[in-house]
Amino acid sequence: MEAATGFYEALAGTSLTLLGLWIGVLQLAPAGWRIDPTGRASTLHLSLKFFLPGVLGLTSLLSAAGDNAAVWRVSFAVGGLVGFVESVRYLGRVTRPAELRRLAVVDPVLYLMIVAAALLPASVLPVPPLQAEGIVTTLVFVTGLVGVWFALADRSPEAAVRSSTPPGRRVPPGPRAG
Repeated sequence: MEAATGFYEALAGTSLTLLGLWIGVLQLAPAGWRIDPTGRASTLHLSLKFFLPGVLGLTSLLSAAGDNAAVWRVSFAVGGLVGFVESVRYLGRVTRPAELRRLAVVDPVLYLMIVAAALLPASVLPVPPLQAEGIVTTLVFVTGLVGVWFALADRSPEAAVRSSTPPGRRVPPGPRAG
């Protein structure tokens, strides 16, 4: 259990630190990320990829202290369901950049894997359940890092309009690029 404790300490600390940095970037970024509904949806989606691994890592540490599997199993099941619902809603929207949308296709599967590892008995999984959760949660975290990279590298015409629009001014709807 000591290796899992060290892993989840690192995951929680790193995830929540990067969440804080991502929020800072958004505060310094042009207002388009906060005004545009597509930008807001992408911001929430990417934020959740740091928030959920951080919180799930913290709750796994709570259970490691008392060796109570119910704490981490319930928190991972609830966190996975929250991530699944949000990721399905996110996929239902037209999002830009296109790379971020393509990357987001794997998210519902990853979140369902988190739920499955929390609910399945240990004898069914090829590795200990908390280790399986660590693998999948790390994949969520890494897709979050890649998603931030895509979001910050977005050079689409819509991104140029969002970044040049002053705060408080609405961006007129234009033709949607496929």
